[in-house]
Formats: sequence, structure tokens, C-alpha cells
Amino acid sequence: MAGIDGKSRFLETLRTACESDRAVAVYSDSEDYQSYEVGFVEHVDSRELVLQCLTSKGEPDGRRVLRMDEVMRVDMDNAYTKKLELLYQYRDSVFEKSFRPGPTSKKIDVRTQLLHAQQSNTIVHLVDGNDYGPSGFVREVGEDYVEIERVGPNGEPDGRATMLMGNVAKVHIGRRSEQILEFLYKYNYELKRLLGA
Repeated sequence: MAGIDGKSRFLETLRTACESDRAVAVYSDSEDYQSYEVGFVEHVDSRELVLQCLTSKGEPDGRRVLRMDEVMRVDMDNAYTKKLELLYQYRDSVFEKSFRPGPTSKKIDVRTQLLHAQQSNTIVHLVDGNDYGPSGFVREVGEDYVEIERVGPNGEPDGRATMLMGNVAKVHIGRRSEQILEFLYKYNYELKRLLGA
């Protein structure tokens, strides 16, 4: 759109987001270009912006009031804001209200937990000694390795990963981050496949 300045464009984008109830990411920290707030626009005018903020899990996280002259960038309709919109929309059905049943065997070691996750088709997050590792569905548990079908941060299939059991320092099963990935995977991939989309 020729002739429009950046601040007017921000205002136009934020008003569109407000009217269509879509989440935005607003960058306003000139010291940290990676710092932003995601939420729904409750109010915006040429002077101020009120955001109903969302956590990274799509949960309500209060309000933030900003001066419009502090806004440096506005993102809308990207994968991350859409993911948080979806999690917020289905927030009552994303997270389980209680603990999932665990293995029934008397031996409850890492291998048994992984086998149980495989049987129950539960996403796990494997963590190595550097506190890093993949998330996904357990496909095979060998004597000294585990193989998973990876699931990316937006619930998308992301190939396979195989880790040696000796390198697995921790396993997260059924925590909120894994519940989110399961929900996104089922919503974006299994449901669409069932519907033939």
C-alpha cells in the first residue's frame, strides 16, 4: 500500500487482528529483538495497545498495555500465532485433568516407561545429558536404543530419531508440552487424514 507509514500500518494490522479475533506477536523491546508478546488485541488506537496475552501453551496470561510508539514489529498469521490461537480455542480439551495411567508392571524403569508410551501411543520427549533431545511417538525400544517418530514444535511429522539408551538422561511423558504436541498432531494431521483433506 503506497503512501502509508510503518506506524499506520501497525495500527491497521492490529485493528484487523482485533476485529477478526486473531492473535498477534508484538515486538516492543528495542534492547532485545527476540523479545515479543503474543496475544489478542483488546484495544488499539494511535496511542495505546492493550493485549490479552497468551503463554507459550496458549493459556490466558493477563494483559499488557503498550504505547504504540514503542511497537517495532507486528507479526500476524504465522505458524506460531496460529498455534497459540488454536491452543487457546481448545484450551479446555488440550490438557488432561489428572495423571495418565502408567505401566502396570512392578519394574518401572526407563525401558518399561518407553514401552508403555509405545503401547498407549503417547508422545515422549527424550533428553540427553546436555538437556536436549527430540519429541515424538515411540516406535521401537531395543536392548540399547529407542527410536521415535519425531513430532515438530507445531505438531508436524518430523522424521525419525534413534538414541542409545545410555545417552537418555531423562524422559518426559505426558507433561503439558507433550500434551500440546499430541493435540496439535491429532488436530492438524490425524483429523485431516480422517476427513480426507
